[in-house]
Amino acid sequence: MKKVTFSIKKRNGDKITGVGYITDEDLLIPAISSKTNKPYIRVFEDCIKDCHKIVGKTNEFQGIYEMIIPCEIPDKNGSTETKELPITYYIWYKLIEE
Repeated sequence: MKKVTFSIKKRNGDKITGVGYITDEDLLIPAISSKTNKPYIRVFEDCIKDCHKIVGKTNEFQGIYEMIIPCEIPDKNGSTETKELPITYYIWYKLIEE
């Protein structure tokens, strides 16, 4: 694993920054659960393949990552329908040399 500083922005404007780690495929970042207020490690699976080196910058990468999540949506009849909703993230990270 390599240590990185990162910035992740959702399409709607929410932004997360901090220090995390990358593997050959995944970005791992620290997070806090909104329900239990406990820390956990959030994994953005297979997002590294979507990030490319920024021209003219040393050890900086960026990309767009789309995650598909299932969501239950109530309809007019009172039943629920499961739909897949895309969430788009704009990812930037820089390798930290140690």
